[in-house]
Amino acid sequence: MFKQKIIRYFCITFVFLVFCYALLNDRYKNYDGYHFSNRVAVLEYHHIDPTASEYTITPDTFQKHLEALKANHYHVISMKEFVDFLNGKSSVPPDSVVLTFDDGYESFYKYAYPALKQQNMTATNFIIVNYLGTNPGTPFLNWDEIQTMKSDGFDFYSHTFKSHDFSVDQNGNPVSPLTNPIYLKDQNRMETEEEYKQRVKTDLKEAEEIIQTKLGIQDKLFCFPHGRYNKTLIDIGDQLGYKYYFTGLDGLNTPGTKLIKRVNVGSANITAKSLLHILNGETSVTGNLRIILKNIIVKQRMAE
Repeated sequence: MFKQKIIRYFCITFVFLVFCYALLNDRYKNYDGYHFSNRVAVLEYHHIDPTASEYTITPDTFQKHLEALKANHYHVISMKEFVDFLNGKSSVPPDSVVLTFDDGYESFYKYAYPALKQQNMTATNFIIVNYLGTNPGTPFLNWDEIQTMKSDGFDFYSHTFKSHDFSVDQNGNPVSPLTNPIYLKDQNRMETEEEYKQRVKTDLKEAEEIIQTKLGIQDKLFCFPHGRYNKTLIDIGDQLGYKYYFTGLDGLNTPGTKLIKRVNVGSANITAKSLLHILNGETSVTGNLRIILKNIIVKQRMAE
């Protein structure tokens, strides 16, 4: 009994000392001028507008993000470089970062494109194909703008054809149309499992065919709307040839990763200073504890 207490006390003390050391190491660590290597941070943005919001940053803030990345020795790499890294075909510089935008808003062309060109950087936009060229209050990109940016080294991949927004189930509750059967109002019933699978496959296939026709043959990458996914959706994507999936999970990415983690930094409260703090936290003990808790919450939300 006494021996067990000694062992327990020793284990608790050891864990406490390791944790204290980790905290001190987080504060004083030095990686010879860089923060991480053989890993890539994928930053997530949505909309840029003079009026900021939860998913919108101002042009000035975005410009300061880019300046802060450059001043602090982060390397913005292209999606092709990132995919080659994931495939194990090539290495990337320390502190490599990929910039991604979701939804395909025209603000990407108006604000992000010139700011990125000025810094000799590039970015990727995951587009909702059926929304292109429309203006339901917030205008979306058109194909002329996309092709202009494509010729300058910017990349565009699928964020569905028309399955981004939430649908409803038989009780009127919102559900993701890519991860759930939906209510068929004209038939007064829910989709069957097979109808659900066929609808999702048709949507993803249509989006991909249009993108490849407009922009040429390229890798098939897919970004989950609202970060929601399940095994069925991934199985369908695999059947269509998708190689990598971009999620709402936080963290850095290593070779062989299929479900790509991203760092959401496209909201009003993310200043250049807080962007650097968040990136530094991706490699700290305290930061990784935050990431673990955040990802638990995200996965729980996706399961709802």
